[in-house]
Amino acid sequence: MKIPFPIFLSTQSREIQIVYCIHPTRTVPALLAVAFSISLVAGAPLPAWADSGKPYEAARQANANDENTKKIWKENDLKLKVREPLFPNQAKWLAKGYKETAEIVARQGGNPKPILDAAAYFERQSELVSRAGPDDKPPVR
Repeated sequence: MKIPFPIFLSTQSREIQIVYCIHPTRTVPALLAVAFSISLVAGAPLPAWADSGKPYEAARQANANDENTKKIWKENDLKLKVREPLFPNQAKWLAKGYKETAEIVARQGGNPKPILDAAAYFERQSELVSRAGPDDKPPVR
């Protein structure tokens, strides 16, 4: 019996060859880009704090800027709270809710201190904003 066309080809009768081609049109620009970036990084000047020999001076300056930024954020936060007429009442209600939650936590054997600290924070905020009054409305930075 003769089969007119082969259904299955064995791997022994035909070998499959895989040819890997390196395309110079792709590799040359990629190598040039890598070489260029390495030369830029190697030739870059040192940072100012590394040249002066005082590496901690830059860190200290950044830390001072962070403290100044935090101070400005706190001032702006207070100014915005003073402008909000309902904030003192909201803070009082939050403090009351936190106190009730702390009582429940204490009854169940948990540690209510963090919740009581949050309640005290909102009570202080409410008092602070109430003392500032509506006339103290400096512009927000």
